[in-house]
Amino acid sequence: MGLGSAQMSESALQLMIYHPIKEIWFYLLAATVLAALAGYAWQYRRAPAALYWVLSLYLRAVFLMALVLVTVSPGLADKVFWVKIQQMSAIATLPTFFLFVVNVAGKKGQSIRRVILVILALTAFGLLALLTTGWHGWFWRGVIWDGVTFGIIRGPIYWVMMGIIYLQFFAIAMVCVIWGRRVSGLRRLQVLTLPVDPLISVTGHILWVLDVQVGAIPPLPLAFMLSGIAWSWLFFRLRVLNLMALAESTVIGNIDDCMIITDDQDYIMEINSSAQRRFGQKAPVLPGSHFPQAFACWPAMTALLDVKAVMEGEVYLEGSGYYSYHVTPLLDWGNMIIGKAIVFHDMTKLKQAQAQILDQQKALSIMAERERLGRELHDGRGQIWNYINLKLQMVRSLLNGSQLEKADQEVQRLIGTIKDLNTDARETIVGLKMTVDDGEDFVANLQDYLEWYEESNGIVTQLILPDESVTGLLSRTSKVQLLRIIQEALTNIRKHAQAQQVKVEIERGDNQVTVLIEDDGCGFDPANIPAGKKHFGLQIMAERANEAGGRLQIESRPGAGTKLIVQFNLGRVDNDENTGS
Repeated sequence: MGLGSAQMSESALQLMIYHPIKEIWFYLLAATVLAALAGYAWQYRRAPAALYWVLSLYLRAVFLMALVLVTVSPGLADKVFWVKIQQMSAIATLPTFFLFVVNVAGKKGQSIRRVILVILALTAFGLLALLTTGWHGWFWRGVIWDGVTFGIIRGPIYWVMMGIIYLQFFAIAMVCVIWGRRVSGLRRLQVLTLPVDPLISVTGHILWVLDVQVGAIPPLPLAFMLSGIAWSWLFFRLRVLNLMALAESTVIGNIDDCMIITDDQDYIMEINSSAQRRFGQKAPVLPGSHFPQAFACWPAMTALLDVKAVMEGEVYLEGSGYYSYHVTPLLDWGNMIIGKAIVFHDMTKLKQAQAQILDQQKALSIMAERERLGRELHDGRGQIWNYINLKLQMVRSLLNGSQLEKADQEVQRLIGTIKDLNTDARETIVGLKMTVDDGEDFVANLQDYLEWYEESNGIVTQLILPDESVTGLLSRTSKVQLLRIIQEALTNIRKHAQAQQVKVEIERGDNQVTVLIEDDGCGFDPANIPAGKKHFGLQIMAERANEAGGRLQIESRPGAGTKLIVQFNLGRVDNDENTGS
């Protein structure tokens, strides 16, 4: 049956009369209170549960306002429209509250998702049936209107939806009891108080449907208002949603890190006290300021606004210090950027401490290098000067004895020794002039030194490099010490190996860098070097490799040349490390 007039003889069970409201002021008061509570709860909208709670309050306010408009509307079409609005809000209220309960309890398992989908599907079905009831007459069989009395004739879908609504209330109560038994403490109290609101509202709705009057105050708006006020008090008293928000605001307000939140137009929405304290002296900023203008004195800081993805890094802000930053774009439900959260952590003291440690490392490295040079001069060149002194005294004795031929032989030996000493001195000077900086200087310096060595000593040198550069894989200390090891090895080859060719090869493995220094000289037996004659150069090379986190290995046998193997693990890279040379 379509919408139209119906006989007043319809049974009371089928007929629902909308009596003119006499206490309109109380309905308006209750709707205003509910809307005000919803507006206040809106500040916690970041929590999904809060959105459903706000929506539930607004739906009840719409329910009451629609009843008032049914009374004051003069025409039938207007009354029908507002009754549909009132019943649509009634159908949507409890599903909304059920979603609120689910989010508060934190239950998002597969079974809960299925229940939510069923409830939403039934709610959508009821809303669609109500909107199209003029076509099929299953939600309302008709309306009555005689100029004074207005009512609707309930159809079968109406009763089905009312049953579903009340079943949802009992489902909410049962779910809360079950969940409440599984949790404890404050969370249990929060869950068990959730049914208070729908219990009061449903009681008032039943009294209104049965046309039961409680004194001079209508039960429906009274129940809605009392439920909203009572549960809102519990809502804030038990910190159902705002515990996390309170924790976030407290922590953000008290942490030493600086946090700035901007919107999609780069205006500052929030800035914590630490950021105002650190940046405010040079760039006074307040919420509402335009970020690029507020921080125009620091272009590196304003450049962070161009970041479109999560990014971390370091920045120096003149007059403020060094900071590490973390930029997080804020996305809406459609993954559109609606703002950014930028966190700055002051690293000034850390940088100062790192610089102090670096200076100490430099000083220690210089002292260690001086000690090695001192031992080298004492054990090597210092003994040579004693040797020269003894030989000169021998020549003097030979000359006094007129042994000119023997004196000439000793003089020739002295000349050779002095030449070797001069060569050693030049090698040391060239080696000490070599420095290692970032980039490819390590390889360039090594190539220059090998060319000088070949030209000065007549020993052919060959440098073999891997396809992929290893410069960035070695720390500064490793590169410096590796150069010194190669220099010492080449010096030993010149002095003792009688070699014609020397090969220096750098290999890169998965976890290490290996350097081979190989000659075609006479070789020796490393295991049979007499203790008193053990060359101090080998010891110094081993010390250098160990200091840089590597290891030295010697392979040699008489007549088959010598191979030095130096290996460095790649896990020990430190580009900020420095050392003396």
